[in-house]
Amino acid sequence: MDAEAFVEIGRVAKTHGLNGEVSVIVTGNLPVDRLVGLEVWFVPPPRDMRSTRVASVRPGPKGPLFALEGVESIGTAEGLRGCSVLARSADVPEAEEEFDPVGYTVIDAERGEIGTIEDVIITGANDVWIVEGRFGEVLIPVIDDVVGEFDDDAMTVSVTLLAGLIDEGK
Repeated sequence: MDAEAFVEIGRVAKTHGLNGEVSVIVTGNLPVDRLVGLEVWFVPPPRDMRSTRVASVRPGPKGPLFALEGVESIGTAEGLRGCSVLARSADVPEAEEEFDPVGYTVIDAERGEIGTIEDVIITGANDVWIVEGRFGEVLIPVIDDVVGEFDDDAMTVSVTLLAGLIDEGK
């Protein structure tokens, strides 16, 4: 195997459940949903397993959970813990560029300009934007019912605020 032909896509952190799923700390911003079907190798190589394919990926409590072909028990999965996961460079999908909304101007459909996104709070359910502007500090949940279109050229985002998100008295 030519070492330059391979790239690390992550590291097996731990097992999950009894059916062989493993929690993988993924390298960079790889689109994990596009790793299904990818042939992978492990370093150091576990006993009796040269390579396998990613059967499925699903969200887990602390990162993505991978099901791997041929890994169907906790005992087999335990042998992978701590291993680096490698794949052929040519087979790995491009990393996704992480979007940073800080600095974008928020415009509400009813109230007009609300302010500028100053920070993002990462929560388990959804992100929350901290917006500073004419209504003071406004916390806007990043959900489909609220966030509309982005205009990257103008650095604006349109929203439809839910009742009670801003203090109308300001």
